[in-house]
Amino acid sequence: MRPGHHAWRGLTLLELMVTLAIVAVMASLAVPSFGAQITRVRLKSAAEQLAADLAEARFEAVRRGQALSVHFESGAAWCYTVATAPACACGSPQPCQVRNVQSSAHRDVVLDQASDLLFEPTAQALDAPASALLRSSRGERLRVELSRLGHAKVCAPESVTLGYPRC
Repeated sequence: MRPGHHAWRGLTLLELMVTLAIVAVMASLAVPSFGAQITRVRLKSAAEQLAADLAEARFEAVRRGQALSVHFESGAAWCYTVATAPACACGSPQPCQVRNVQSSAHRDVVLDQASDLLFEPTAQALDAPASALLRSSRGERLRVELSRLGHAKVCAPESVTLGYPRC
């Protein structure tokens, strides 16, 4: 070889295969944590949307001068609706619905429990505090609590997780 010149050496097939195997192992380690993160984001999104919808329903009842009810159906195919009539189901679109949210909008999230609410147009206090419990497919849970004055907040029932205080 002449001085000042370098011989370029390419990768052998074996070196390339070892490198690809290492990259594949590293990627397979990252996938479960990425999936868990997506599930957490979906749970947080569902809880935040429910809290916002409850706050909006309270405001809208006062603005309209009309009572609005919130009806929940729990389980895997859960839904909730904000409606002008207490018996307005959320399974399919109806004229009485002001807002209708289906479980399909929040994959991997289940509504475990919730009780129906009624927001009076006078913004009077609720008879008792109310809450709804949401659970991810990985078992993490968040609760949306509504104070007697109608203020919604998201909290974690077990411990301080997902960035929310303990209930």
